[in-house]
Amino acid sequence: MSQVIYIGLKLIKIPPENRFQLITSDNAGISWQIIFEGSDDTGEFFELGNKSNIVFAKTSKGTFRSVTEGRTWTKIR
Repeated sequence: MSQVIYIGLKLIKIPPENRFQLITSDNAGISWQIIFEGSDDTGEFFELGNKSNIVFAKTSKGTFRSVTEGRTWTKIR
């Protein structure tokens, strides 16, 4: 797991300045947009991983899965 992952041509990253958010880039990291503002349910993000189009995250509140490229999350542990 890492703090930056690829889903196709899209990058998804935990921004170091706010580890509760996730940001994405579709132009090789030239510009970034927030895709997840953060929530009390997910907590602070530590690591990201993926298998195909499923994103996994290790957070301060447990392990989560997203099938929406990081926009919404479901707790799995």
